[in-house]
Amino acid sequence: MALIAGLCVLLIASHDQVMLQQHGVFFVYVYAMARVGIGCALFFAARAVLATYWPSAGVGALTASAIAASHLPFVLAITALDIVLGEPELGMAAGVTSPSPGVGALLWEALYLADNHIALCLLLSLPRLIPAIWPEEPLAVPTPAHVKTLLGALDPPLDGSIVWVEAQEHYVRLTTDLESRLVLARFSDIVRELSDQAGMQVHRSHWVARDAVVRLTKSGQTAAVLLSTGDNVPVSRSYRQRVESALAETEPA
Repeated sequence: MALIAGLCVLLIASHDQVMLQQHGVFFVYVYAMARVGIGCALFFAARAVLATYWPSAGVGALTASAIAASHLPFVLAITALDIVLGEPELGMAAGVTSPSPGVGALLWEALYLADNHIALCLLLSLPRLIPAIWPEEPLAVPTPAHVKTLLGALDPPLDGSIVWVEAQEHYVRLTTDLESRLVLARFSDIVRELSDQAGMQVHRSHWVARDAVVRLTKSGQTAAVLLSTGDNVPVSRSYRQRVESALAETEPA
C-alpha cells in the first residue's frame, strides 16, 4: 500500500508543471503527499464502514461503492486545500476556468478530480481485486483408501488452525490464521469433520471457529460475525438465534 501511494505521489507531483514553476519542487511534493493521503484515508474509511454494514458485498461492489462514497468528501477536502493555498482555479490547470460560480464550480471540480480519485482507489485495491478477478487454481483433495478424513488428505497440510470455512460452488475455501486455500470438496463433508471442534455453522455456506469470533454485529434484519482475521462473515436468519446463544455461552460471567 505504501509503495502504491508513493508512486501516486510521484506521478501527481511530476505532472503538475504549473505548480512546479510557481512554488518549487519541495512544495509540490508535500502538496501531492497531502492530496494522496487525504484520498487514501477517505477511501479506506468508506470501505471499512461499508464492510461493517454490508458484510455480504463482494470485493468489486465494495470497492466501487467506497469510491463513490468517498469522492465528494475528497473533492471538498482538496477544494478547501486549494483555497487555503491560494489556487483560484480550484485545482484545474492554469488557463481553464469554471463555467459557473458556486455549486457549478464545485461540480466542475468533482468532474475534474474524478479520474484522479478513481485511479488512486483502484490502485490501492489491486491486492484485493486481483484474487477476485483471477482466483488461484483450486487444489483437489486426494482421497486414497487409507486416508480417513478430507482434511487429513490435504497435501501439503494446512498451516495454522481453521477459523473459517466457506462453500464456493463445488469447492470449499478453508481459511486459517496463517493461510487461505481452495479445495475440491463438499461443504457438508468438511463441516462434518469439524463438528467435534469448537465451531459453529452460521450460514448455509459458512462455518466459523468460535474462538475466532470477535463479536456479533447487527443491522436491522442482517447480522454478521467479525473474525480475528478481520473478515466479516454473514449470519443467516435461520442460524441467528443459534449463533447468539452459542456466543452468549462463551461470554465471561
